[in-house]
Amino acid sequence: MRFQTFCSIFISVCIVLATLTGCGADQEDPSAEGSSFESSTPSEVPTPTPVPTPVGNGIVIVLDPGHSSVVSGGTEPVGPGAAQQKEKDTTGTHGDASGLMEYQLTMTICLKLREALWAEGYTVYLTREDHASAISNVERAQKAGDLGADIFLRIHADGNTDRSRTGTQTICITGANPYHPDLYPECRALSDNILAAYSQETGLHCLGVWETDSMTGNNWAEMPTTLLELGFMTNAEEDLRMSGEEFQNVMVTGIVKGINNYFAGRALAVADDHDSAWKNSQFR
Repeated sequence: MRFQTFCSIFISVCIVLATLTGCGADQEDPSAEGSSFESSTPSEVPTPTPVPTPVGNGIVIVLDPGHSSVVSGGTEPVGPGAAQQKEKDTTGTHGDASGLMEYQLTMTICLKLREALWAEGYTVYLTREDHASAISNVERAQKAGDLGADIFLRIHADGNTDRSRTGTQTICITGANPYHPDLYPECRALSDNILAAYSQETGLHCLGVWETDSMTGNNWAEMPTTLLELGFMTNAEEDLRMSGEEFQNVMVTGIVKGINNYFAGRALAVADDHDSAWKNSQFR
């Protein structure tokens, strides 16, 4: 009897111990669905998706924000070896409605344009990056050459005593340019492409391409070059539009499209030349 009593007590103690140590089959599973258990093991942090870096296309563009607050004094030859002299630079025009100076507007557009062109894969440089640097038109063109520019884009804004004048135009050398006549076809193509896309995107009146050999910066450039007149700062409505960031972004979009169209056209021309050469070689 004592032995049986001892066994009963021993079995009861074992059951109690098993329950207290959690070894029973009814223990709550922390991983079970609906459990309020919070694991002390931190969850895996997802790896952020890297932002792709645009692949460089090997094309170098030099942008020239027209004018500066500090002007180079004196004059310089209008072209290499020319006897005719012109002022090295001026402060440019200004907007009565916006209060902006031309050199401020051109810099703002060039900085935005640089970012947009970088995103397209171009290598982009500016001839100036502040308003306190005195740099002449000859020096700007020479800097473009030193930087290995494939194209040189000069950004300006127009002004006129007739406050009703509006519109945009590009300016390039003529076919009879006494300094770099061989560059005329490409200068004209660059001017046409940028003006067409810019005027279409912005809705600004297209004044056409002005061919002239009176522009120092164009004459000294040794690569395809054009000067884009963004619009008239002396026209209050146009001035205020160009001073607004939203419209500035539209302006930049138009210029980028024009540049892309120019290089696409040049690539097609090269392809056509190669194709023509192949055909000639086959049927001689």
